[in-house]
Amino acid sequence: MMDSETIWAEEWLAAHAYDVLAAPELIRAVPWSKIYRLNTDRGNVYLKWSAPAYAREAALMVHLAERFPSDIPSVVAANQAIGAFLMSDGGEPLRNKLKRSYDPQFVGKLLGRYARIQRTFSHKVEPLLALGLDDWRTTVFPDLYDGLVHDEVLLEREGLSAAEIEKLQGTGENIRRLCRALAGFKVPDTLEHCDFHDNNVLVKADGALINDWGDAVISHPFFSLAGFLDSAVRNHGLDANSLAYKHLKDAYFEIWLDVETPENLERIFEIAVILRPIEFAFNFSRVIRMTTTEEFEPYRGYIAEALRRFLSTVL
Repeated sequence: MMDSETIWAEEWLAAHAYDVLAAPELIRAVPWSKIYRLNTDRGNVYLKWSAPAYAREAALMVHLAERFPSDIPSVVAANQAIGAFLMSDGGEPLRNKLKRSYDPQFVGKLLGRYARIQRTFSHKVEPLLALGLDDWRTTVFPDLYDGLVHDEVLLEREGLSAAEIEKLQGTGENIRRLCRALAGFKVPDTLEHCDFHDNNVLVKADGALINDWGDAVISHPFFSLAGFLDSAVRNHGLDANSLAYKHLKDAYFEIWLDVETPENLERIFEIAVILRPIEFAFNFSRVIRMTTTEEFEPYRGYIAEALRRFLSTVL
């Protein structure tokens, strides 16, 4: 039996003179999102369905593509009522290419392009909030943290001990201090992808596209850099003390050099690295709210792992 999103996709494509050559192929499925590939006479078209909390993705991508058409995949059609949209083929994940040969120059240019998107929206967040993006700015971040660490039912289900929960609940002032420090610099809160890594970048011969914007929030931009580099260390063995790692940081920092000194940008990054696991935990707490206990079981422990990582940096 076909889902409503695949029925809509095939009907839309037929109505717009696409010849669908095979049944939709489900290529990714998690409880909050599904992606299908549809082989058509005009090439592959991708269908994405998202749970309501992430269904603003198509509207955000259209909004971003108005200013950055060469950086964002093209949305062909969207059906907000069912949380689905069609996207043109953007190529293969960048991770596949980097696994064959890691290219710091290419990745550095990508980080610069992404940072320019963030700079563009750094004083234009209200329209993004109006699209439905969550507000995780540094002014509200500590309160969100308090809410998370006092949800003892959730944390116990995640596998955290009573002692760990007590430690987390005692670090609220640390979070406030770090957020005040971030707010004291001149790099403002802005668009934050919230899942920015090389597997969410698509590459073809003619360039790269930043994909999978469903998790996006308004928060501190340097969380993106912290998450991207952490992924590069885990997936590509990038040494945090290497010249390649420094090159990637500097490529991202370059976009902010007109507002802060290199020394201050380094300090901002250090704080972002400490707080990034908490943002990760926030993200997965959204997933819990839109899935059943059974559906979430394969992901149980992710929040605990992130919060333990945070504790290791502050205790």
